[in-house]
Amino acid sequence: MGLADVFGVRVEKLNLKGNYSMEELYERIKDVKFEAGVPSLVKNGFAWVIAFPQLDNNNQVQILGANGKYSVQRSVQPVGVDKMLMNMALDKLTGGLTGLSGAFGDTKKHCMELATKTADTINALGL
Repeated sequence: MGLADVFGVRVEKLNLKGNYSMEELYERIKDVKFEAGVPSLVKNGFAWVIAFPQLDNNNQVQILGANGKYSVQRSVQPVGVDKMLMNMALDKLTGGLTGLSGAFGDTKKHCMELATKTADTINALGL
């Protein structure tokens, strides 16, 4: 286990042969069966993100990037402004206790494993 794993950071580079936009990448993978679940194309601020179903309020597999350079990562912040605001409110009400699953526990570890498996599945497609 490396230092990144201790802090819950997992970023897996996608090795794509094509120079896909986020929308094109989504179209190529939307029907693929992933252990992380069914992907969705979500607007997050000014960018598009491919997001998989949340494991809890602080663990989600996401595909980020642009210009044909993408990575799969475990994120502690679910995409979408509505989810960000909900998490901020929960953190405020509980004094930060709701964010503990983002730092500790089996869910964090499982989410990091799903990020790796998702990247491996996409890389195996030979896109």
